[in-house]
Amino acid sequence: GSSARRGVRRAAMSDSQWNVKVKIETLDRGGVPTKNMWTQGAVVTVQIEPHATINMMKQRIALLVAAHMKHQTITTEANVDIDDVTKLSDVPGLADGGTLLLHVRQPKEEEAPPVEIPDDEDLWQNQDPAVEPLPEGDAMTKELTDEEMDKQNKLKGELAEALEDGDKEKALAKCTEAILVGNPSAMQLAKRAELLYKMKRAKAAISDATAALQKNPDSGKAYRIRGKALRFVGEYDAAKADLDLAQKMDYDDDTTDIHTFVSKRTAMMALKAAQDAKK
Repeated sequence: GSSARRGVRRAAMSDSQWNVKVKIETLDRGGVPTKNMWTQGAVVTVQIEPHATINMMKQRIALLVAAHMKHQTITTEANVDIDDVTKLSDVPGLADGGTLLLHVRQPKEEEAPPVEIPDDEDLWQNQDPAVEPLPEGDAMTKELTDEEMDKQNKLKGELAEALEDGDKEKALAKCTEAILVGNPSAMQLAKRAELLYKMKRAKAAISDATAALQKNPDSGKAYRIRGKALRFVGEYDAAKADLDLAQKMDYDDDTTDIHTFVSKRTAMMALKAAQDAKK
């Protein structure tokens, strides 16, 4: 028994924790702002088993001081470097309650190259600022009489014919007449917005798509047309917001390219703004 007892006692001793003081001798964060309370000269006490290695010590310190292990050097109080695989109990002169010195040296952050945003050669030039008329006031929501409904339906038929003939101007005139009868549906407004978009009249298309969304906030088509029109007048953030919604509500393959374009461009713009703010 006595040798077994000695073994137990030795195991119990080796399991007990040491309190090791770690003095932060150097704390160079390479100009990277870090939310951490520790400063140079501070002493951090670490509870750790004596058979733990310096590498394990660095793992603990990494969490406490918010410094990556690879940026840490640990030395004895006599400034002798200690290897990562050395056990604490094997460090010359170190015992429970002893002190180690910590040097943190983080490299400077690599500056990302300045973002160059290429010119957008697809923007629609010489935009017509005019918008197409909408019913005024109550006429936007009034109940239509039978005659008015017949008139609107007749105009819708003439609109469809004009579209089949590829006569955009005539189609637009018929569409506007139908809308001005009163109480146009979100679908009618989105249809005129689409027509105006195809005629490269972005401002008018945006106005009609916005009116359509007031009638029906769930019109994926209105968001899609407005988003596309916004893209061609260089309103990329607004375009992205609209196209995000449009694609979520009602995914459309043909919109993917333009959606990807505004997503990438707005990300580049945000990065450039962040870089410019640092100057």
